[in-house]
Amino acid sequence: MQNDAGTAPGTLDGSLARITALLRELIELTGHDERDVHALELRFGDILTRTALHAPDGNHLAIMAMLPPCGDGGYRTPHGQDMEFLWDADEGRYIGLRLVPIGSLRDERSVMDAILATADMAAAWLTARRLGA
Repeated sequence: MQNDAGTAPGTLDGSLARITALLRELIELTGHDERDVHALELRFGDILTRTALHAPDGNHLAIMAMLPPCGDGGYRTPHGQDMEFLWDADEGRYIGLRLVPIGSLRDERSVMDAILATADMAAAWLTARRLGA
């Protein structure tokens, strides 16, 4: 018998409870204790991503892409496509921030795809910035 799409393993239902449980599972898979670490950290090359629920509304996944330090004093923070870039003066790096509605995430794969896409978007933005575009 086939599983109903809403009950298939790995399926998300747009609820806060299910996305929270998935983030806890993924944090544990990285070897961290989800009670101590409240964001999923994944590294893609030089870019570290941190993913957590967006606290003010709980309806979005906040994905941050920590770009490598560049030390260029970039106080102006140009926006990228679908991302906001903030300057962290303490660390001398840009941080890309992308909010993804949890209702748009249908399964575990879509969560991982959103994280990877965020890292890719940040890397493309950094490359364009370095090339002066």
